[in-house]
Amino acid sequence: MRAAAESPETAALMGVRLGRVSLGAWAVAGALAAVAALFLTVFPTPGLERATSLAALKAFPAAILGGLDSTTGALVGGLVVGVTESLATGYQSELTFLGRGLGDLAPYLVMTVILLIRPAGLFGTKELARV
Repeated sequence: MRAAAESPETAALMGVRLGRVSLGAWAVAGALAAVAALFLTVFPTPGLERATSLAALKAFPAAILGGLDSTTGALVGGLVVGVTESLATGYQSELTFLGRGLGDLAPYLVMTVILLIRPAGLFGTKELARV
C-alpha cells in the first residue's frame, strides 16, 4: 500500500496491482468503520464510563501536536494539552467574554495554531520532495 501511494506508476511497473491495493485499503477502512460503529452503538455498557470518550477527545490533539510518527512528540503533545487545558480552565473567570468551556476548546486552538506553523507537528518528520 505504501509503495502504491508513494509512486503508483513505479509500483505498477514492478507488478503491484493498483486496483487490488485500492480495494484492500477500502476493505480495511470499511471493516474499521464497522468496528467503530459497533463500539458506538454498545457504548453505554456497565463497564464503561462516559469519561472514556472525553479521554479520547483529549488524546487526539496530543497525538497530532507531537507528530503522528513520534512517540516522544505524543508525550510532549500530551503535556502541552494538559498545561493548556489547566491554564485555560484556571483563567476562565478572567476570560468570561470568551464563554464557558474554554478549557475544553483551548487544546484544539493550540493544535490549530501549531499545525499552521509546523504542519507535521512538533516532532514530526518533514517529507522533502526534490524536483
